[in-house]
Amino acid sequence: MASPRTQFYFAATEIDGALRGVERCIRRAEGVSLVVGPPGTGKSLLLLKLAEQVRDDFDVALLTGASICTRRALWQSILGAIGEPYRGIDEADLRIAVVERIRGLAASGSGLAILVDEAHTLPTRLIDELRLLTNIPTPMPAVHIVLAGTPRLDEMLGHPRMASLAQRIAVRGYLDTLDHAETLAYLRSQVAAAGLTWDKLFEAGCDDAVYRVTEGVPRLINQVCDQATVLVAESNRRVTPGDIAAAWREIQRLPTPAGVEPMAAPVTTDDEIGASFTDEFDGEELGVIEFGAGDPPVTESRPTVEVAAAELWSGPDVELVFDPSADPFDELFADEERVVERFVMSGPDTFRDRRHVTSREGQALGRTLASFGRDDGPRQVERAHEASATDPQPAVEAKRGEADPLVGVAIASDTTGDNAEDDSDMVVIEEDLHDVADEASPPVFTVRPSDYRSLFTRLRRGRR
Repeated sequence: MASPRTQFYFAATEIDGALRGVERCIRRAEGVSLVVGPPGTGKSLLLLKLAEQVRDDFDVALLTGASICTRRALWQSILGAIGEPYRGIDEADLRIAVVERIRGLAASGSGLAILVDEAHTLPTRLIDELRLLTNIPTPMPAVHIVLAGTPRLDEMLGHPRMASLAQRIAVRGYLDTLDHAETLAYLRSQVAAAGLTWDKLFEAGCDDAVYRVTEGVPRLINQVCDQATVLVAESNRRVTPGDIAAAWREIQRLPTPAGVEPMAAPVTTDDEIGASFTDEFDGEELGVIEFGAGDPPVTESRPTVEVAAAELWSGPDVELVFDPSADPFDELFADEERVVERFVMSGPDTFRDRRHVTSREGQALGRTLASFGRDDGPRQVERAHEASATDPQPAVEAKRGEADPLVGVAIASDTTGDNAEDDSDMVVIEEDLHDVADEASPPVFTVRPSDYRSLFTRLRRGRR
């Protein structure tokens, strides 16, 4: 059946030890109990069996963590499980109702056992709410919590923020798959519980085949054996190891593990497609991708790629509040990187249609340079232009004898006669802080603003 039944409970070593330990913890009020195991190993069955054994002395609330995501749902689930009204009540009153019921049980010498299946899907804030229930002042501890889940639950409780709950854990029960001997005993006990005999239903070697394909996972054992009996129902014969292999392929859609002989069957279209697809990869075996923890074990016949299941958010509650009056994307870009662009200007009209930026220092320097210049021909100059913060792409009109007011670039050149189009005598002065590599004939002179007057005087004398 899809859900476990306590009448089919098999007292294997690990599950029976965990059951006795958790029951002792509840009856002695030792603290919180933890049951951890991979899927299909009997956690839900253990909780059902535990509920049956303690229900005579305690109120039992058997919950499923996957269906609870809010505090209101948590209190409603607890009240509904113990037969208390829970509809149409707000969250605060629901919690008060739970507390009052706990105090009433404590006064009568009883208590409330909260058994949470799939607890690894429960938000950590709700797990902490359960812990707070254990702090209710009563003469004797009246709240007994049992958390059952996958190994993910153990990891969650190991986080520093869950230290308060982890310190209250008194019993930890870890379930695992059945070994070979327990698998054989489990098979015969399940067949006997169904009113049948193993040897009359299964041929020799079937129990070994079941263990090889399932690796002792009880849920898979039930599925494989049930499917195998369905395959032979019409033929009125016993199940063979080949039927076990066929049942495994039917329910899992995975290759048969090594050591289990499949039934002889004609090659189907799917097999032919698979064979041709494998040949395209030079005969290399394709990997089988398994999802989630506790899936069927890796076989030696094919490599396996583990794909971890997506982890759910287990952090603190986050509340996002947006102010509609402010635009979060309306930012100032005053600190953005400034870009230096270089232009070749053929005359004073090149940047006439651009925005002009001037300064007092630039005007004074331009008047000084104008006293040395002569207006006797066109020129070509290379200049540096730095964008300002207020205008991403401003431009400066560079005229003869003027300095760039933004970066301190001064232009001085003179071409006459036959060399009117020759720019070999062009001189560009930049206010840089780096040293010139070639000092013999430097194309750029590194100067300070105070040196412009003496520099151009020297250049003028040199040209004469």
